[in-house]
Amino acid sequence: MSVNSPQFDPNMMYYSPVSSKKKKIGGTIFGGLLGMTAYYLPVTKDEFVNKAFKVTKDEANSKIASLTQAVKEIEKKSLSSESKMILQEAGVNADVKEITQKCIDIDKEVSDPASVKKLKTYFSENFKTFKKNPHLMDNNCADAYKSLKWNRFKWGMGIGAALGLALSLMSSRD
Repeated sequence: MSVNSPQFDPNMMYYSPVSSKKKKIGGTIFGGLLGMTAYYLPVTKDEFVNKAFKVTKDEANSKIASLTQAVKEIEKKSLSSESKMILQEAGVNADVKEITQKCIDIDKEVSDPASVKKLKTYFSENFKTFKKNPHLMDNNCADAYKSLKWNRFKWGMGIGAALGLALSLMSSRD
């Protein structure tokens, strides 16, 4: 062989090694992307019923808070146009007693055991219909279903990213 011809040297590295930082980032991203598929896991009836009730209760509490704010404005004799619209939507006049009764009625819908059971039965009985035909859901049911799906997406992405990072850390050890 000639002096200028290259020879194979087993100690020489003929590839460019991927840095451990790139492996960590790649593993984390891959795990996160893989974990995002948790969005497509099926929603169970119990999860849906509980979440739909929670959304309904939160909406009722929000209505009560806005009606309470309107009462405060009435007492100060400076009812804003926003409060007038809220009262009109609730179907009550600018009367403190009437607004108080409306707040009590709204609270009973989400706190009275018979009303709670009726609401949960409604969500439970209509779960299959809602699942097959999402356009039949009311706003609360749609918010509950969407919230459950997005929570799975977020948790899946987080757990997948953590697992991907852990696996890339294990594989990058020398």
